[in-house]
Amino acid sequence: MIEHNGPSERSPFLIITPNPAIDRILVVPALQIGKAQRVQESRIAAGGKGLNAGRAMKALGVTASILAPLGGFTGQQVTHLARREGLALSDVPIGDETRVCTLVVDLTTQHVTVLNEIGPQLTDAEWAAFRQAILDHPATWHLFCGSFPPGIEPSTLATLIRALRVQGKRVLIDTSGATLAMAITAQPDVVKVNGEELGGLLGDPINDEHTACQAAIRLHREGIGQVIVTLGADGAIGVNRTTVVKATPPAVPVQNPVGCGDSFFAGLAIALERGQPLATALRLATACGAADAQTLAPGHIDDATVNALAERVHLRYW
Repeated sequence: MIEHNGPSERSPFLIITPNPAIDRILVVPALQIGKAQRVQESRIAAGGKGLNAGRAMKALGVTASILAPLGGFTGQQVTHLARREGLALSDVPIGDETRVCTLVVDLTTQHVTVLNEIGPQLTDAEWAAFRQAILDHPATWHLFCGSFPPGIEPSTLATLIRALRVQGKRVLIDTSGATLAMAITAQPDVVKVNGEELGGLLGDPINDEHTACQAAIRLHREGIGQVIVTLGADGAIGVNRTTVVKATPPAVPVQNPVGCGDSFFAGLAIALERGQPLATALRLATACGAADAQTLAPGHIDDATVNALAERVHLRYW
């Protein structure tokens, strides 16, 4: 069962969202490219991977601090929407407009089309302020979620990780591409990566659980304390010094797969912070991802559903 922390406790988590967004979800009966059509339902929310993870943590009774660079009317809207939900969002002001991400859900095909804007470019002074806010924050567990703004060098995250490790912080990352490749050189405590991203990083395609397991072990041997490879509906593989385990979720009806990885990351971080073994953490994380898949809006899970799903997650050890 998930334990809720009391309202007076200071959260041990800082969720760092370098490239936040407004998420606009549009539901259409049947998407027809090139034709005018009516939207059946629309929703708007403070978005970006870190906001989704923070929302999922809150649903599980854990209030995490969230830090993001925000600018313009869109940035103001992100702040308003996040605080209306009760998310503990703090911002570093920037001059450019925060981006908008549009998700189109086709009810006929169950396909989700995602249109992600690139995001604003931060000035050197704005990035320096954001970086300092990260380093000054008292949280013990720092979660880096999502892409970095355009113009920020991939090595930037690696430099930040090293600085936080010197401070004795725990660092968990969920990013991709060149930023992920550089971050790994700084040996963060936890790397969560999907199979496609890891295969691209290592230059070997990941086609099944065996190749995913071998890739995770390889990354662990490069100095990453705990490596988690997610495989979508097929579950996830976790590797650390003592354990190699796969968690497989039960089959669930999927409304929107976008955000499942963010809820997964939230559950994983909560369990690890509480000192739970990797297999137990992977069970909770997998249940969170499966719960998210059943919702339209990312991060909108509930602990009753998560607990019920966790009992049905299958663990297999190597």
